[in-house]
Amino acid sequence: MKKAIIICCLWITGAFCSFAQSSRVDSLVQIVKLHPNDTIGSNALLGLVSEFLRVDFDKAKLYAFQAISLTDSLHHLNGLSASYLYLVALYQNSGRQDSARHYLGQLQMLAEANSSNWKLTANYNQSAGLYYKNQGDVKKALPYLLENLKFAKLNSEGTAGLYLNIGNAYFNLSDYRNAMHYHLEGLVTFEKVNSLRGQSFCLQSLGNDLFHLGQFELSKKYYQQAMKLKEQLNDKRGLITTWSGAGDVYKELMQYGLSEKYYLQAIAASREMKLPGEEMRARFQIGLLYKRMKKFDLARQNIDRSLVLAKQMGDSTGSAKARSELVGIALVEQSQKDDENTLVASLKTVTEAGDRNGEMVEYGRLSEYYALNGQYKKAFEYVKKYDQLKDEIEGVEVLLELRELEGQYQTEKKEREIELLKKDQELQALALDRERANVTIIAVVLASVVLTGFLLVNRYRVVARAKRTIEMERMRNAIARDLHDDIGSTLSSINIMSQLALKENNGHAGQYFQSIHEHSSKIMESMSDIVWSINPNNDSLEQVLVKMKEFAAEILEPKGIAFSFQGIDEVKNIELASEKRKNVFLIFKEAINNAAKYSNASEIVIQVAGQNGNIIFSISDNGNGFDPEKVKPGNGLKNMEVRAKSLLGALSRTSAVGSGTQISFEFPVT
Repeated sequence: MKKAIIICCLWITGAFCSFAQSSRVDSLVQIVKLHPNDTIGSNALLGLVSEFLRVDFDKAKLYAFQAISLTDSLHHLNGLSASYLYLVALYQNSGRQDSARHYLGQLQMLAEANSSNWKLTANYNQSAGLYYKNQGDVKKALPYLLENLKFAKLNSEGTAGLYLNIGNAYFNLSDYRNAMHYHLEGLVTFEKVNSLRGQSFCLQSLGNDLFHLGQFELSKKYYQQAMKLKEQLNDKRGLITTWSGAGDVYKELMQYGLSEKYYLQAIAASREMKLPGEEMRARFQIGLLYKRMKKFDLARQNIDRSLVLAKQMGDSTGSAKARSELVGIALVEQSQKDDENTLVASLKTVTEAGDRNGEMVEYGRLSEYYALNGQYKKAFEYVKKYDQLKDEIEGVEVLLELRELEGQYQTEKKEREIELLKKDQELQALALDRERANVTIIAVVLASVVLTGFLLVNRYRVVARAKRTIEMERMRNAIARDLHDDIGSTLSSINIMSQLALKENNGHAGQYFQSIHEHSSKIMESMSDIVWSINPNNDSLEQVLVKMKEFAAEILEPKGIAFSFQGIDEVKNIELASEKRKNVFLIFKEAINNAAKYSNASEIVIQVAGQNGNIIFSISDNGNGFDPEKVKPGNGLKNMEVRAKSLLGALSRTSAVGSGTQISFEFPVT
């Protein structure tokens, strides 16, 4: 049951990390789409290269070429340099050495042409160091990496990566003291910046250091930690090297079944990801395993394949080791005794490359060769060289120093954990004090809130009552003003005209009665408008638009003028106070009346729109139009402007002879 729970937890963790990576890739792709022509997009492309570098080489190359095209067009030199750096690594790891050298040359020319830009120099040094290290020429690689220390920034991920690469270079020179020093520096820095991927690389490298010093159990611990992190990160390429390392450890612990399992996993994954360099190393190591198990056919078959891949990669050290090992297999089988030249050439190659561990192996193989051929003096000389170099590399002094380094790291790590624990305890104590203080404050605040709430509610009632009184007073004044202005003056006119009609004896009484009829109709219309404006059922702009349509139909249809409303659905749910509704309608009414009387138009378009909290009305006709400079505005237009100002808005008029007229007014909703 417990095992099932652990497996389930690991599966969930892996699924979560895969989701996180997928989510990051999706985010970067979206950024590229939104920024196809700027540095934000180019940086996102480089991020995609980094994401696929350890998962899918083909996709990584595709994004790298896109990044080169964009950074070159933008003259973004740092981005272009990073693109070249990625392509060197991609082509070298996939066995295409000519292409890798080409882009390394491009990187060098870019750095030399812009010598004042330290980032370009740092990128070239990093790329050259890793290129020559992977070529097996570690002596040539190390100076490039060490030079980059002067560009290093404290506690940064880039500096941690530099420590890791320098440590790996010293490891290939069999200088395990310096290798472990830089690997531990890298691990501590990666922990400080919380980079799990970087930590997994350093744990792997520390496992390698300890393995070559014969500390197999301690080495296994670091490999297992590295494997756990890489599985969590879904780092397929990283797992290949960890599986190979685990195979080495279990081989030395004589657990050959587990060793073979991990080697075969590494070979299968290398072939799947098209990584000839990783396959070469795994093939060579499993060949050594089969040799130890006395399965010589399988040993020769895998080391032969390792030799082919080393030649393909241009790895002279790998080729020399494979040839030497084939001779070693033949020596064990005692099937041939004439390969002295091959062994001497292999010794020369690994010595020139600075591979001291490989040099030690070749001394042992030559001593074995000469012993089998009866040349005991030479055999004894190479045994002494083997023992002397082994003592230098794996001596007690070195082991003690490396044990001290590893112990110091563990001690510092525990001290950091204790310090964090103390800080957590202090924070918890502070949180408890704050919680007690908060309880007191909350009690006081709660009492204050209750009292304040009571006062506010009481004040709100008073203010609301006052507001209602003021609003009622305003409405009464507005109704009185409208009755006086619109209806009172009209009733006075009717009274005068009726008296004239009664006294008139010359046959013109009919004209007075007609005027009375017109004025009374106007009164009825005004009364209707007043009643409509104060009716709360008409508060929405939709009701205003309905009344506008009715009025437009009443005025324009008898004259044969077509009309249409546009944009109603956009604003129909907006509510307006009665005063605003009345002014909006009266402005519209005046505009329609003017168009009907003077424009000779055949069509009128009324547009309504909402924009930035404002409402915009536009009444356009296709009539005669007029020259605004020659026609002075009458009372109707002045009234419209006054009403627009009372709405806290503005009114504009546009017209030209033969081009129709447009009246627009805009006002805020609130």
